[in-house]
Amino acid sequence: MIEEILHRPHIRCNGVLCQICLGKIVFEFCYHIALIYNEYGSNIVERIGHYENLPSGWTSITIKDVCENINGLWKGKKEPFVNVGVIRNANFTKDFKLDYSNIEYINVEERAFSQRHLLKGDLIVEKSGGSDNNPVGRAILYEGENRFFSFSNFTMVLRVKDKNVVSSKFLYYYILSKYQKGVMRSMQTQTTGLHNLILDKYLAMPLYLPPYSEQKRIINRIEGIFNTLDTIMESL
Repeated sequence: MIEEILHRPHIRCNGVLCQICLGKIVFEFCYHIALIYNEYGSNIVERIGHYENLPSGWTSITIKDVCENINGLWKGKKEPFVNVGVIRNANFTKDFKLDYSNIEYINVEERAFSQRHLLKGDLIVEKSGGSDNNPVGRAILYEGENRFFSFSNFTMVLRVKDKNVVSSKFLYYYILSKYQKGVMRSMQTQTTGLHNLILDKYLAMPLYLPPYSEQKRIINRIEGIFNTLDTIMESL
């Protein structure tokens, strides 16, 4: 498996050290691994490739069925204010992680912050910004403290309604997979150079959801492989 991964076209080499573009392959591994390791039978490739025939226990729903979406905020106009760190598009890294090094602290309305703070497991989605090469719709998984940060009005949060049914991390990998395949390009408009997410289309995006135990197993497979890749890169 590792030899196959290291020869995938997503991986570029420069001299001795290979530059692995983890963001482009992470969820692709999820289904790749699922196809190989799941015990659904010899016709699993065909079944996954044609979603009307999902494996037993899987279901087809939409993002809005399992998440609430919450708009972001910016500087307050009415007191009382509270000074908080606000996650912006600039805090999204190229590998779809959260960069805590340049979070901006601003005064926001206390009432607004009480309704628009981040909770562990939230997905922060870029809804305005992007570029011709990088459409809006990027998502990062927030794994920090509850009620410590907020998020800007150029973003929104997807918050899983029932964490016993849907793993936030599974949803993160799933959306990342869709983004890297270019699905979000059809979910944006452009005005004066600014790309805006078409929210209705985004929330209506199909989600092919396995049972919770299978979600966890897929996540463990993905992260096990990336831990191996990290070890390989550190040894080069």
